[in-house]
Amino acid sequence: MPFLKKVKDFLDLKSAAMELKPERENEIIEKVAQFVSKMGMEWPVYFWGQSYVPISTIVADTTLLGLAPLLEMIGIPGFQFVKFLEKKDNLKRLLNRIDELREQRESKG
Repeated sequence: MPFLKKVKDFLDLKSAAMELKPERENEIIEKVAQFVSKMGMEWPVYFWGQSYVPISTIVADTTLLGLAPLLEMIGIPGFQFVKFLEKKDNLKRLLNRIDELREQRESKG
């Protein structure tokens, strides 16, 4: 029985079924947008993201859900990212934030 508990704790199956709080969604948006902006990858991410919006729910459930435990093993909250990407509005908000940061960076430079 202890082995099953360890597996359950490792996969954190409870968080896979939970909804993310709006504060956590905003935190993910800001972290990802800042990282993308810091790397100077706004345009590629923006164009890729725009093509991803219509199918984000399907891809999050079929592809990313399978990768979530692997992401968890390397310290990335994979189940939270899957939940985040299931909502098309979250992805649109992320892309808007990335675009805002790009405009700010270009106006300074």
